[in-house]
Amino acid sequence: MIPQIDEINSTADVSTPQDPFDRIIGQKDAVKLVPSAVRQRRHVLLCGVPGTGKSLIAKAAYSLLPPPRDEIILRANPQQPDRPFVIIDTGDPKSPPKGPIEHTVSVEYVHPDELPFDVAIELGYRCQRCGAFSYPDQEFCIDCGAPKRHDVTSTEAYHGLFRVLSVVREPALTSTHRKITVDGSSAQVTYERTDQEMVRVSITHTPHENQPDSSRHGDDFVLVPRSASRFIRISGSSPVELLGDVKHDPYGSAPDLATAPHMRVVPGAIHEAHEGILFIDELGTLGAYQKHLLTALQEKRYPITGHNPLSSGASVRVDDVPCDFILFAACNLEDLPKILPALRSRIRGYGYEIMLSSWFEKNEDHAAELLKFIAITVEEDGRIPHFSRDAVYEVLKVAEQMAQQIDGRRDAYTLRLRDLGGVIRIAGDLAVQEHGSLVDAEHVRMAETVSRGVGFEHPLLSYEGARRKNESYGDYFF
Repeated sequence: MIPQIDEINSTADVSTPQDPFDRIIGQKDAVKLVPSAVRQRRHVLLCGVPGTGKSLIAKAAYSLLPPPRDEIILRANPQQPDRPFVIIDTGDPKSPPKGPIEHTVSVEYVHPDELPFDVAIELGYRCQRCGAFSYPDQEFCIDCGAPKRHDVTSTEAYHGLFRVLSVVREPALTSTHRKITVDGSSAQVTYERTDQEMVRVSITHTPHENQPDSSRHGDDFVLVPRSASRFIRISGSSPVELLGDVKHDPYGSAPDLATAPHMRVVPGAIHEAHEGILFIDELGTLGAYQKHLLTALQEKRYPITGHNPLSSGASVRVDDVPCDFILFAACNLEDLPKILPALRSRIRGYGYEIMLSSWFEKNEDHAAELLKFIAITVEEDGRIPHFSRDAVYEVLKVAEQMAQQIDGRRDAYTLRLRDLGGVIRIAGDLAVQEHGSLVDAEHVRMAETVSRGVGFEHPLLSYEGARRKNESYGDYFF
C-alpha cells in the first residue's frame, strides 16, 4: 500500500501543479538543467525514446522566456525591388525601428541652439532669412516676421512680361538625417526632436549606401508579428518549413501588375522562432539542411530566398533576417550518428545534451509522481472521469509491466508516459460508455488489452473478450 494513494478517494482529490516544470514526471536532470539553459540562452539536445516528455520539456522552457520585443518588418526597396529591406521594430517609442545591419555608435541629447544651422532650420528652431532662434511651434520668426519654413520655387510659366514665383510653405520636421564619415566609414547622423528643449542625436553606421529610413510606412509587410507565439515546432520535412520561401507571381516584379516582392516573402521556422524556442523533433531527419541550421545558430541571421528555380520568387532575396532563437532538438539514441558532427559540437559547446530516462525505480515517491500524472491527464483531456483509488493501483501495475516487458526492468515504473496516457484515456472512455462517475480497476484492465493495437503476437481482443481476459492481462502484454 502507498500512503499518498491511500489518502484519496479518487484523483479528484489530487492537487495538480500549474508550474510547467512540476508537471514533468521522472526527468529530474532535465528539470534541473533546462531552466539554467534558458536563462543563459543555451541550446539543448534531448535524447530519449518516444513518449518520454521531450516536447513537454521544450514547452516548459518557453514559459521562462520574456515576451518578444522585436517585430520583423519588410519594406520595398525602390532601387532594387528584389532585395527588400528588413526593419526591426522594438516597440520602444524612444528607439525608432532600425534595420538589422545598422549599428548605433553613440546617442546624445543636445540643446537646439547647438544644432548645425541647416538642421536647426529643418527642425523649425531657426529662421532661414535672419537666423534668429525660436521654437518650432512658432510659425513666424519673432525678429523679422518671415515664415520659418518655406521653399521658393520659380516656374517656367510667363504671364506677359512677368515670371510667376510660387511660394510653398512647409511644416517644421520632427527629424532629419545627414550622412557623415566616422573613422573612415560611412555613417548616418539622425537629429530627432524629443521636446521643445532637447534634440536626440544618434550616429549610426550605414555599411550599405541604400538604407531605409526609420519611420513606419503604409506598405510595410509584417513578416513576424510581435504578438505571434515564438515557440515553433517543426519536423524538418522540407527546407521551406525551416528556411522560408518567396511565393511565385506570374507577373514577376513588374510594376503595377505583380505583387511587390516584399509582400510575397514567407518566413521560415528559424525566423518565426526569433527571441523564442525552435523545437525540432527528430533532428536527424533534417539531413543536409542541418548545415543551414548551424549557420543560423552561428550568425543569428539568415537570408530568405525562393527555393523553386522555376518560380519568380527565385530572384528575390531578403538578407540579414534575424533568427536569434534557442534550439531545443530531440532525437532517439540510435539517430545520434545522423546528426551533423559540427552541429552536435556546437550544441555541446554552447549548451547541453540531456539523456531522458524511459523508466524509474519503483518506490512510494515515484508512485506519487504517477498519481499526479494520472490526475494531470484527466484534467488535460477534460472528457473522462476521475480514477478511483483501485483504478490508480491498476495503472501502477500497467506501468510496472511496461517497464519489465519493454525495458527489461524489474521493480520499476515506465516513463513512456505517452503510451501510459493512452491506457488512461481508453479506460476513461470505457467508463463514459458505461455512464460511470469514476474509472474503476476493471476499466483499466480492459483498456490495457484494447490499447495494444495491431501487429503484435496476440490479436486485438473485442470489448467483451477484454472483459473475460482481464484477470490474466499480463499473459497478453506485448
